Amino acid sequence: MPVIQVPSALRRYTGQQARIPVAGATVADALDNLVEAAPEMRNHLFAAGALRPFVLVSRNGQDIRLLQGLGTPVAGDDEIRILASIAGG
Repeated sequence: MPVIQVPSALRRYTGQQARIPVAGATVADALDNLVEAAPEMRNHLFAAGALRPFVLVSRNGQDIRLLQGLGTPVAGDDEIRILASIAGG
């Protein structure tokens, strides 16, 4: 089962869990299952049905934007990593 690595800034929405096993055949499926389990994360990851511009997602270290985007296939041992930019100043 694929695992999503959640950044520390978003772990408050996952009960402080850093690694969440999820089902899904694509990155989109996996993220849908994540936000189903942690609904508060939806607004932090998505806007108007697409990933927010400042949210980067990788599969096994490769940016999904360079693969097939949210349609990138995932396998049972894949790691999906969310990298959320935090701005301030």
